[in-house]
Amino acid sequence: MSMLDTRRAGDGPPGFFLFTVLSISGNEGGLMLLRIAGIVLAFFCFTGAGLAAEGPAPRPALKVPLATKVVFLGIARAGDRVVAAGERGVVIYTDDAGATWTQADVPVRSTLTALSFVDDMTGYAVGHDAVILKTTDAGSTWTLVNFEPESRNVMLNVRFRDARTGYVVGSNGQLWITQDAGAAWDRRTLAVEDWYQNHIFDIAWRTDGVTVAVAEKGVLYRSPDGLSDFAPIASPYAGSYFGALALADGKFLIYGMNGHVFLSADAGTSWNQVKTSTEQFLLGATTLADGRVLIVGAGGTVLVVDPQSPSAQLSRRADGVGITAVLVAADSAYLAGATGGIRKLPLSELLPR
Repeated sequence: MSMLDTRRAGDGPPGFFLFTVLSISGNEGGLMLLRIAGIVLAFFCFTGAGLAAEGPAPRPALKVPLATKVVFLGIARAGDRVVAAGERGVVIYTDDAGATWTQADVPVRSTLTALSFVDDMTGYAVGHDAVILKTTDAGSTWTLVNFEPESRNVMLNVRFRDARTGYVVGSNGQLWITQDAGAAWDRRTLAVEDWYQNHIFDIAWRTDGVTVAVAEKGVLYRSPDGLSDFAPIASPYAGSYFGALALADGKFLIYGMNGHVFLSADAGTSWNQVKTSTEQFLLGATTLADGRVLIVGAGGTVLVVDPQSPSAQLSRRADGVGITAVLVAADSAYLAGATGGIRKLPLSELLPR
């Protein structure tokens, strides 16, 4: 069973509200889905009270004793360091494989939804209030690149092709492109209908440059080089997609609501559905060393997809806690749980048997 919980955004102006999704599985009533809040993103009772013409000033994230217990929505590696970002601007990092965690200095309290590192030191984070952050010290400190709470945009993912060229995607059809390491952004709004802009959740590209962006309501966009126009393409599914990967063999893999996973071997022209035997929301994925894809999601769902197989391997974590993000480092896996915190466990223990 699921329910909607209306919560006031921690940093929003008075009257600014956000619907977030809660998942109840057995006795679990944890926060399932801040990251994909765009599915049910709803803003109402917006009065603008106390909002200056240029918008409210950002406030730094509070340093809190229980920083490791918040809900994290993104995990990434910065060299040997593991960095996680989540609620209220909290970023934590570990240099000892998860034994201890340190809270980073972050200039905003906006919830952060995703992380991406381009090398051992330089990375980006995005989130609510159209926030874009940049670090040049492996995540210890962050500087503010963009902050627009009055825009009501939630940035849902950040991906970099190289040290200079990257993408930020988000609610209301936002797709921003930088070619100078975040100094300037080409802001685009993608839409398939004049009256509505679908929230964009992820973007992926092949080595030949073909790039696909995935969105809610079954919308897919494609660009031949990732820089020219993104045009809508035929979609195999009418529900929302939450993630995309480009695989080593040139295939695209996309995933999303109700256990749906699809593969394309022809740059998105046609898609084959992967049998997953689950109807849970799929929220995060990563490629394993052997070329298979590990996908995690609500209800403790864990899938392994072999790009050459029509069916995925399925397992479910015993605790049933939703998994919002996953990172694989050597023989270990780091899981961000919907009830809060980062859990590290042997990769062999996570993979379906």
